[in-house]
Amino acid sequence: MSPLLDRLRAHWPLRLLSVAFAVALWVFVVSGDLGEAIYTVPLDLTAVPPGLDVTAVGVDVVVVRVRGRRSILSRLREEDFRAEVSLKGAQGGRVVSRLGPENISAPVGVRVLRVTPSQVRATLEPAR
Repeated sequence: MSPLLDRLRAHWPLRLLSVAFAVALWVFVVSGDLGEAIYTVPLDLTAVPPGLDVTAVGVDVVVVRVRGRRSILSRLREEDFRAEVSLKGAQGGRVVSRLGPENISAPVGVRVLRVTPSQVRATLEPAR
């Protein structure tokens, strides 16, 4: 066998332990850099059906709780997020739409955890 292969096989449990320790330390450092933040984001109603107007909306803004690296969160502003609810297929009258993390556009590296409120109420009436 070659001397290099013999050297790699020597003390293999110690080498394996060293690699496992290095990976654990890396995971600890990376996860320790995560933080959470809360932003107040304006709500946009999109895809309003033709012939209808939105005459009332229950809320104008939503509260968004996010998680990401602290270095990213420290640079973000509320304008970096977008909250949208589609009214596609809605008919006249009162409409209740669910609002969740999937309705929020967030920057890369940021995960939306929660949106408050979880529902949006709107009133649609025929356009004049």
